[in-house]
Amino acid sequence: MTKNDTGTIVKLGRDAISQLRDIETRFKVIAGEDGKIDQAELQAGLGLHDADYAARIFSLIDRDGSGTVTLWEFIDFAQILLTGSPDEKLRIVFDLHDLNGDGTIDQAELTHILDRSLNEHHLDIPPQKLEALSEAMFQKVDADGSKSITFGEFKACIDAHPALKDQMVANSATWLRLPERIERDRRRPHGRLLHNLTEGVTRLWENERPWLVLLVLYFAANAWMFRSGILAEIQLGSDLFTQIAQGAAACLKLNGAIILIAMLRHSLTFLRHTWFGPFLPLDHAIAFHKIVGHVTFLCAVIHVGGYIGAYESIIDPDFFTRDVVYGELFKSRVGWTGLTLIGLFLVMWIFSLRFVRDKGLFDLFYITHQLYWLWFAFFLLHVPGFWMWVVGPGALYLIERGIRLVHGLKTTDLQQADALSSNVTRLRMTRPDWFHYQPGEYVFLKHPMISSFEWHPFTATSNPEETEMLELHVRGVGNWTHKLHDMAQQPIPERPAAWPRVYLDGPYGSPASDIFDSKIPVLIGAGIGVTPFASILRSILHQRQQGAASQMQRIYFIWMNRDQKAFEWFVDLMAQLEEDPATRDVIEIQVYLTGLRAELTSASLTVAMEVYHQETGRDLLTGLHAPTRLSRPDWQSVFKSIRQAHPDQAVDVFYCGPEGLSRVLSREAGRFDFGYKKENF
Repeated sequence: MTKNDTGTIVKLGRDAISQLRDIETRFKVIAGEDGKIDQAELQAGLGLHDADYAARIFSLIDRDGSGTVTLWEFIDFAQILLTGSPDEKLRIVFDLHDLNGDGTIDQAELTHILDRSLNEHHLDIPPQKLEALSEAMFQKVDADGSKSITFGEFKACIDAHPALKDQMVANSATWLRLPERIERDRRRPHGRLLHNLTEGVTRLWENERPWLVLLVLYFAANAWMFRSGILAEIQLGSDLFTQIAQGAAACLKLNGAIILIAMLRHSLTFLRHTWFGPFLPLDHAIAFHKIVGHVTFLCAVIHVGGYIGAYESIIDPDFFTRDVVYGELFKSRVGWTGLTLIGLFLVMWIFSLRFVRDKGLFDLFYITHQLYWLWFAFFLLHVPGFWMWVVGPGALYLIERGIRLVHGLKTTDLQQADALSSNVTRLRMTRPDWFHYQPGEYVFLKHPMISSFEWHPFTATSNPEETEMLELHVRGVGNWTHKLHDMAQQPIPERPAAWPRVYLDGPYGSPASDIFDSKIPVLIGAGIGVTPFASILRSILHQRQQGAASQMQRIYFIWMNRDQKAFEWFVDLMAQLEEDPATRDVIEIQVYLTGLRAELTSASLTVAMEVYHQETGRDLLTGLHAPTRLSRPDWQSVFKSIRQAHPDQAVDVFYCGPEGLSRVLSREAGRFDFGYKKENF
């Protein structure tokens, strides 16, 4: 160990010994067995895409120019990222741009590193835009007009954007993917858990009162049925196991009837448009169906388990052997139908779990779920009196199935299928005469060339005022949608002759269709979750162009994507909304590119893009007036600014996207007394 090595440890201090271990562990992971890091290992270890960009970072760490990085060089560099001052971290960014090491940055160097930084972050812009970006940035930073940028000028430019500088400093450790330590005074204080839980329940009650009332009534009804089944068996003098089994059987009758109600799509869509629709938890129909399914399966297991316990209790080697007891049971109608029911239910329940669809195996879920027809048939054999429970919901369900069958026999023509970026397929088809829908509603689509029996739901992205055509955008997430995308990539002459023939079912209501009842809606789409809002925004544009009256006073549209190319799906629509006099003063558009790794150079790239936007009035990536923010939204700040703009007015948030973000949005919306609705289908 050298004198410099010892100095490094002293500088880190005793309290940073755990961080020193983290740095050493990270080094060993990247370096491998030889204990040194070369350029290729650094690029792979840091997950860097651009080789030239990786080479610049490597040169900053390899202080002695030996061509390899030692542990102590790695520690020196990591120490700055973890505990260095803002100016020390900014010096790293400056040195990254200073290719020849002369202490200044000329425009060629700035252009080169911006080009490499864009490539590293998978951002693609034309060469002329890159030159314009570099020139705008250089002129802004080169305050004295010397044709070179000093560190002082570079620092002054970053200092002019304090929020970005704070982001850069806070996320500096992510460059080496080192763990960040939570300071003691930032840890959750004792008692906060109960406070947050109470606050969450209060917000849930305010935003989801009909849903909570339904759940309370549902579980109370199950408790009452379970109790009724037990009391009936007590009067017959049955043993405890039989009492429990029959209590679960009573619940099975109830749940077997109401599980169909949540699937009455036409009926629920009709109710949504009635005066009492807002008082019903229609947005949670699928969630309710899942809950009923899980409860029904649990009751079935309890029912079977109860009778197994009852039969086991009467087994006696001298009188009733196990073979005799179970043999007689399975010879009976109740026995073999019960065994069949639990087998069918087990298959349906397993393949309806979330992990099956997350793995892209929707077809397995769909096929096994069709066993419900057999399940109801065997349930009626198992419990003949069950027909009295299911006759009402069953009749409505059969009527709806008849309507779907009629629609499913009518084909429509697929006029256009385009394979877009990010594995998305745009479909444009002839709109049938019978198909009348509202903005934000969704439709089920069947394409016989992909599957003769699978129907999949997609939101219409065209507006209802476009009477001749219906447009859908389909993201590839499973076998069916990937096959659709692959077929759309084929040249038209190579597509099968039956390719244009598709089937539609619907339309069906969704939470997004309630936007027109809101005075200040906030539309938040994540990735392909923008689709319901595309239809709504197009309809708003058309209505305002026609001078139609509307209660909407201000519309906030927030769209997030991980991929730059994804913005191309609807950039023409957003540009039209910005330019058209009917909407440009009513709609505020916010665009976020979230796929960038937050680190030192992403902040400097953001500054360059802001300067370009100030100079041209256009965003570098989308060409819109609205700037693209290279980060995830700070929802507390976003909602706070909206609340400040509308302090005494009702604001409603509508979201379509991943479930994880929905929990965050629901919590933050509640803090500002915003209504909240999530797309579910």
